[in-house]
Amino acid sequence: MRLVSTTRLVDGVRLGRDVTSGVPGQAPLLRAGTEIRPEYRDALARHGIRAVYVDDELSAGIDVPEALTQRTQREAENALHRAFEVAPSALATGGPLPDQTIRDMKQVAHMIAADLAASGDAVLALADLGSADRYTMQHSIDVTVLGLLLGRRVFNLYGWANYRGGRSFDRIEERLATLGLGLLLHDIGKLIVPATVLNKPGSLDAEEWELIRAHPVAGIELLPGDAISPLAKSVVRSHHERWDGSGYPDNRIAGKISQLARIASVADVYDAITSERPYREARPAHVGHAAIIDGSGTEFDPEVVAAFRKVVAPHPVGSEITLADGSRGIVASVPADAPERPVVRVTHGPHGDLVDPVEIPLAGPGDIDVQAA
Repeated sequence: MRLVSTTRLVDGVRLGRDVTSGVPGQAPLLRAGTEIRPEYRDALARHGIRAVYVDDELSAGIDVPEALTQRTQREAENALHRAFEVAPSALATGGPLPDQTIRDMKQVAHMIAADLAASGDAVLALADLGSADRYTMQHSIDVTVLGLLLGRRVFNLYGWANYRGGRSFDRIEERLATLGLGLLLHDIGKLIVPATVLNKPGSLDAEEWELIRAHPVAGIELLPGDAISPLAKSVVRSHHERWDGSGYPDNRIAGKISQLARIASVADVYDAITSERPYREARPAHVGHAAIIDGSGTEFDPEVVAAFRKVVAPHPVGSEITLADGSRGIVASVPADAPERPVVRVTHGPHGDLVDPVEIPLAGPGDIDVQAA
């Protein structure tokens, strides 16, 4: 299986995965195994789908592990859809989200955590293949997935920050459940921001920017005091804070920012860069990866960035890349202990000619200059 831009799809190639609309309860736009025809390419373009997984001879045997089961993905979409449906009424009346909504979110957070635990140390493909129209909901799911992956690695490496200012290594699952709930709800406050502002293609003016900056506090106002812990609320309020104090809404700095929010900020930025937005196309995984690495110690907690480098590959399995000599290939696997050193199945020579496939392990970015195809 490999990831291919929809503009480069050829007739007859078979889809490797369902292409979903992102609307809960709706059937997939196209199902796995469907042979691409011109009308299907046109439909993908109309829906803003810019990349899909395909199964063909070049990618035979390459397995791209999914982060979530279909059941968990479906439950997460349904729970978020219900939350975003009831939230406007809660905002209008000044009340919190219903307790049932919070219970649903807690259940989904546990399901996501269980799916990730079952995947072991596999480096998962985190590409968001959705359209810009479904960004807000899918972003919440994807940030939860990445945030929980990061959280588990951070807690195992460094422990979680306890109330005494020390680090603890027990009750990690409990701390991950709290993190997962905060991640699912981290952008609920964006409901106060008009769609015209959220989706504006140009620069925001001062008034629009203030609306954007208000969404973390608005999110807190939607969360009932006795149904969600202060730690989960810290993710909602502080996921836009930055290590150097340049974030918002409180301009907190370094250790003054909740550890859970510091994890959330990395997951949030990475997914925002690599997802399709109404005003900007998705950037390749390696661009998002570089942005996080470059932000270590300025925007982001260095401990979280160190964990990020161990769980997120700059070139995920199934992605197409070009080597320094012009040869092209597909990432066939990513070692769990070295995500930045993929094994590449070379399929085309420097002049674009098909070659007998050969898989080569890359020694690292300094050995061969790897760029996205």
